[in-house]
Amino acid sequence: MIIQHYPDELDYVNAILAPAGPKAGSFLSAFCQACAAADWENYELLRPILAKLIEKYPADPERLKAERRDRESTQ
Repeated sequence: MIIQHYPDELDYVNAILAPAGPKAGSFLSAFCQACAAADWENYELLRPILAKLIEKYPADPERLKAERRDRESTQ
């Protein structure tokens, strides 16, 4: 599956990459960009690493709320 099939992970990646949000480090930003661009086969390889990064570098709670609100308004 791709990241769009995992709403919580998608919200995290979008929160990290959001231009209006706090700036993340270059590694985290690059990894989140890779997750957003990965196809179904490669995203599954990245998921365990993303889970660890979510624990280590939590996204701004307000940015996460905004991403969830945006996603829910388009469904």
